[in-house]
Amino acid sequence: MTPLSNSASNLSTHANTATETTTEARSSLRYASDPLPEQTDAIAPRLGIAPPSANEIPKDQRGREVLRLAEEAFAKTGSWVVFYREMLGVDGVVRKLYPESDDLRAFETSQEFLELQEMVAAMRGQDPSKGDAAEPERMITIRLPMSLHDVLKKESEEMNLSINKLCISKLIQPIAGRFVPLQQGRRRGRRPGPQGPRKKVQDAQRATLEGSQS
Repeated sequence: MTPLSNSASNLSTHANTATETTTEARSSLRYASDPLPEQTDAIAPRLGIAPPSANEIPKDQRGREVLRLAEEAFAKTGSWVVFYREMLGVDGVVRKLYPESDDLRAFETSQEFLELQEMVAAMRGQDPSKGDAAEPERMITIRLPMSLHDVLKKESEEMNLSINKLCISKLIQPIAGRFVPLQQGRRRGRRPGPQGPRKKVQDAQRATLEGSQS
C-alpha cells in the first residue's frame, strides 16, 4: 500500500470512528428532568385509546369521534396531563384523526374543539396533583418586554392564578397564523431539545480534524 493510500485509509477510519462517537453522544442527550431508562414508572401509562384511521372516517364526522374518545379518556383518568397527552399530544387522538395541518387548523375552529378545551379546563381545575406526577416536566425560558410581563402579572391577579398556570392556559390555546409575526433573519435562541452535554460531540469532531491533519 502506498503512503498516499495508507493516509487515506487512516483518514477514513478516523472519520468513521468520530461519526460513531458523535452519533452515540447525541443519542445519549436527554433533558435534565427526564427519568432514567430504568425508571419506567415515572411516566403514566397510556390509556389504550385507539382511534380509527383517519381514512376510515369522513372529515365531517371526525369531530364527533374526537369527543366520543375524549369521553372515554375522561372516564379513565383524573389527570389533566394524561388526558391532554392522550387527546391533544403529538401522538394523541386529534393529530391521528387530523394528520394534515390544514384539517387540524380547521378543526381548531370547530364547536367540538371548544368542547374538548372545556374538558381540559375542567380537569385542570379538579386535578390536585402536580404536573410531574404523570410525566416529567420541561422548562422553557423566554424573553419578553417588561410591559408584557406586567400584563401577565395583572391578569394572574385578576384571575387568581399563578403566572405559570395562566401561561399554560394560554399555551394550550391554538393561535391563528395571522397573529404570528414572520421570522426575520436567522432564528435566535436555543433550539428545542436537550442542550447538553456536548463535550463528547466536540471531542469527536476534534478527533476527526486532528486525524485528517496527521
